[in-house]
Amino acid sequence: MFSVSSADCDLVEFCLNAPPDRLVGRKDLGKKLVRISENLVIKYGRFVTKEEALNQQRAFELVDPNVVCIPQVYRFFSDERGRGYIMMEFVEGKIIDPLDDQTLIDRLVRILDHFSTITSDVPGPLSRGPCAGLLWPDAEEPPTFESKQEMEVWFNNRLFPGEGSMSFENCDLVLCHLDIAPRNIIWKPDGEICLVDWESAGFYPRLFEFWPLWNLGEKEGVFNGMLLNSMRPLAEYESNQKWPICRVWYNTQKYSPSSL
Repeated sequence: MFSVSSADCDLVEFCLNAPPDRLVGRKDLGKKLVRISENLVIKYGRFVTKEEALNQQRAFELVDPNVVCIPQVYRFFSDERGRGYIMMEFVEGKIIDPLDDQTLIDRLVRILDHFSTITSDVPGPLSRGPCAGLLWPDAEEPPTFESKQEMEVWFNNRLFPGEGSMSFENCDLVLCHLDIAPRNIIWKPDGEICLVDWESAGFYPRLFEFWPLWNLGEKEGVFNGMLLNSMRPLAEYESNQKWPICRVWYNTQKYSPSSL
């Protein structure tokens, strides 16, 4: 029907008026997935950004495809109303939710262990630039860091007396997805695992991969607890920062930037 080189205007028209049988997966915060050909899908919406497209493509380049599949990104464009469009590889498969099979969770852990071998000297998104995701406040310009020290200062400035402190001095910066949840895992017919939604991913202390599992509690049912219990334990100096990092998130959600 369409190809990688199809005109932006034709793709926008089709996405906005796509028949129900072309919609893939679920709607999420104004984002939709539209299958435009046998091998291509477009993710679009007001909160779909060029930075997300760059992040996903960088992840595609960095990870071992024999360990985990990541859909290849082909193009990004936007329309006159500010909606972003990511054209990417379509991956056939199913989502298992609730996900409470220990064998499958153990396979996810092996993927996370692989991620921890991919490192950087600079924190932040895989494609560089401003950080994105739940950990960073919506009410202010998302931060851009050039060093672990800059990131450490940012976090400690968001902690009140008695809430501890954070230190990243001894932490390696490893590839973190930061949104490991059943809805973001596609189980392919051949048994391969595909991870999607790379908007929040970046190079951070491994502690950050634990944070959403701690912080979101039971929102993913038993999945979070099973994954936490299966992941390789953090070093003591990282696990001791569980309370401060959760407080940083709470404080950035509750208080305006001027209050911190």
